[in-house]
Amino acid sequence: MESKAFDFIIVGGGLTGLVLATRLSEDPSAQVLVIEAGEDLTADPRVKIPALAPTLVGTSADWCLQTTPQKSLDGRQFVQAAGRTLGGSSALNSHTFTPTSKANVDAWAELGNPGWDWSSFSKSLERSYTLEKSPWETKGSGPLQLSIAEEDTKWPQLWKDAISKLGYPTSLDPFSGQFLGALRTPESIDPATHQKSFAGSAYLSAAEGRENLTIWTQTLADKVIFDKVSEGGKPVATGVQYTKDGKTSRVDARKEVILSAGAIHSPKVLELSGVGDAGLLKSLGIDVVVDNPHVGENLQNHTMLGITFEVLQEEGFETMDKIIRQDPEAIAAAMESYTTTGSGPFSRSAIDITAQVPLPATEIADLDRVLQDTSYETTNPGKTTEAFAKAHRSFVHSVVSSGTEASAQYIGIPGFGVFAPDGNRAAIPPGSASYFSVTVLLSHPLSRGSVHVRPPSSSSPSSPSSPSSPSSPALAVDPNSLSHPLDLEVLARHARQVEKLVTTEPFAGRLVPGSVTRHPVAPPRGSLADLDSAKDYVRRAAVTAFHYTGTCSMMPRGIGGVVDPRLRVYGCEGLRVCDASIIPITPRASPQATIYGVAEHGAEIIRSSL
Repeated sequence: MESKAFDFIIVGGGLTGLVLATRLSEDPSAQVLVIEAGEDLTADPRVKIPALAPTLVGTSADWCLQTTPQKSLDGRQFVQAAGRTLGGSSALNSHTFTPTSKANVDAWAELGNPGWDWSSFSKSLERSYTLEKSPWETKGSGPLQLSIAEEDTKWPQLWKDAISKLGYPTSLDPFSGQFLGALRTPESIDPATHQKSFAGSAYLSAAEGRENLTIWTQTLADKVIFDKVSEGGKPVATGVQYTKDGKTSRVDARKEVILSAGAIHSPKVLELSGVGDAGLLKSLGIDVVVDNPHVGENLQNHTMLGITFEVLQEEGFETMDKIIRQDPEAIAAAMESYTTTGSGPFSRSAIDITAQVPLPATEIADLDRVLQDTSYETTNPGKTTEAFAKAHRSFVHSVVSSGTEASAQYIGIPGFGVFAPDGNRAAIPPGSASYFSVTVLLSHPLSRGSVHVRPPSSSSPSSPSSPSSPSSPALAVDPNSLSHPLDLEVLARHARQVEKLVTTEPFAGRLVPGSVTRHPVAPPRGSLADLDSAKDYVRRAAVTAFHYTGTCSMMPRGIGGVVDPRLRVYGCEGLRVCDASIIPITPRASPQATIYGVAEHGAEIIRSSL
């Protein structure tokens, strides 16, 4: 095999990979290589124009995964988008930049991760972004450019008024770590160019022209090579085997290999390299290098539920429905607004009207029985250790019972925005009606799943279906959604609260009286007030997000860890993981902001240890 050598080899040119490459290559003496499976689409309009991001899903820029059947969601399987392009999922995502909470990050540190507390982590997060016209004290100082959309309709103010009526604030700083209430969420959209700001543009532009940074696209990293043993008897990562244009080669790492392939593919690469559960690896015919049954476990993901309402067509309360219906005049007008003034529907994601919301005190009291029941963990332990299950349960219980920490995020969408049974967007009903939809996202699920390599002959429904990735091994992606009973209880109660929110003033006056047009499987308006009806709707209509974390968790090995607080993989040397997979307890909303923080924090750790 042909061989080359670099100081650092970064597997995965996604969000974290490009942040690491940019930061590590700031040292001109460090030779850095990034290996990315997908193409460079940084100049593609589908990446640059904010509203076009969803059009990349299901293309060659997407790994096109599918989950295993989810027992608690009526056995349904879900499409799972994952970025397969330079910039990774930061090129595909919907721009919202929502930092997680201080309590969440401090819970990581309390697992045994010194240096990962909020006071340290928040400084790393601030190095990733800049929000010039910030209405809050925090502005950041990083390459990623953020902006807040202008209020060109009355929906944002109506949303704030409705959330305020629930008793929650509407002007707190989301970067403070203690946010609650309504928010016009900052988005990763450059206010100067009105284009998406993402790892492939914001970070790489800073590193452009550096002779010590090399990026290989359309190159598949097959596995990490261990052909050396340290003085302490541990296997040492010395390089990466990769495939390019059908040819297999190797590239050597003089210092370290860093996996930044994301929460689905980093554990895949570890397993293909011989790091994982020995029993599984042997069954796949893979030589065991490090036996660690926690690789690919602790997969966490948000479960989401869409609820939609038909609304009156009034001036100031325009919706996205004409564009959703692909009305030629509406699309032409939106494109003209975008190209001439950088404004209008194409200049934003349309999911930036949000709120971080706890359950009301009456609901929390009603949940006490479920909160005190620990039988699920004892009867369904899987590979989760008792110590981590206890810590995870303690954190989620503290959030749900606090009354001041958000247990769900509400996303207001001026338009028809609910999900089909497989997780794709549901088709808008025929006609000319207008809608307002709310997505309810469960902030901190207790359900945990897994992702593992399957044999090449597997007919797994979660195998990649993209025609551009035929050599990728089959994967079993099982988020195990709503498997923990508390998750169903909390999500159903939030669905009940959302229906109350929208069907009472000030929202109620915007609804079409007596309308029954809703999600295809939704009960009649008002029915979600009944808890059993709400639970049934959740089982039939909830879907999985694309927010995977946890599969190479950062915590002590004895309680389920794959990497230590310095991001070093246990049991070997010369190998680290830095991406969403190291997050042991998932962030409370879209993880984009948190992952940028992880990448910046990881870059500082790596630079300080060499």
